[in-house]
Amino acid sequence: MPNTTGNMSAEAQYEMPKVLQRMSDAINAHDVDAFVSCFANDFKGEQPLHPESAFTNPAQVRENWTALFAQVPDLRATLVASTIDCDLAWAEWHWQGTRTSGSALNIRGVVVAGLRNGIIAWARLYMEPVHDQSSTG
Repeated sequence: MPNTTGNMSAEAQYEMPKVLQRMSDAINAHDVDAFVSCFANDFKGEQPLHPESAFTNPAQVRENWTALFAQVPDLRATLVASTIDCDLAWAEWHWQGTRTSGSALNIRGVVVAGLRNGIIAWARLYMEPVHDQSSTG
């Protein structure tokens, strides 16, 4: 998946931060169309810690995020940090909100994503729930 040649195109250097910002804006606006437009038609998504959750098209991105926006009406995304190398980005995210059931959603982690033609061609998600420290002590 990733470009390991070490050659970063000028386009990738310029486009990746824009794509990450578009993703953040789309999540915070709950705009599923804008969010899905960040992904290639042959997008491949993996969750290495949950391999059964892998998928290979933006239709699944749309389905997953439509459900998430409905289940967490106040969902907010914070792009904590990111770095770009070659045609890939490492982006640390924090997703928070309250589910319609009343329980909190608090997820943090890293998404490693590859860019092609100004959109995300593939991604590996390492996102996990934050454990509430107050309930462990």
